[in-house]
Amino acid sequence: MTGTNPFVGTWKLVSWEVTQPDGTIHYLYTKDVVGYLIYTADGYMSAEIMDPDRQQSDPNFPLEFAGSQTLPDADRAWAYSTYLSYCGTYTVEGDTVTHHVKAGLIPSWTGSEQVRHFKFDHGFLIIGRGNQKLTWERVVKHV
Repeated sequence: MTGTNPFVGTWKLVSWEVTQPDGTIHYLYTKDVVGYLIYTADGYMSAEIMDPDRQQSDPNFPLEFAGSQTLPDADRAWAYSTYLSYCGTYTVEGDTVTHHVKAGLIPSWTGSEQVRHFKFDHGFLIIGRGNQKLTWERVVKHV
């Protein structure tokens, strides 16, 4: 990766659109979806996306309990179905970016290569696959 790599930086998710067979647009996790995508100059990436209407749990939930899955099954299922995250490395070739997943919420993605078509359009990064399109805008440095 070079200093002129246009991916490098933090991107905020603007929308996640799914085009239905009849041409209508469906928004995954609602129009107010929350997400961040980070690409580093040395080839690492991380993606976090969530439904903004997730049920809130105890903000003082101890970190040491997080790994023990102490939430009831229904709460864990809800948390899993309203959040997506993964990280790893990335490579760019032509109009595709490949995320080489090292860890993530979806077990079958770990060790996989998630290939996505992309384009840059008026300051936005648009990543798509099939009938899905995720539009990201670069985050301005927070002071």
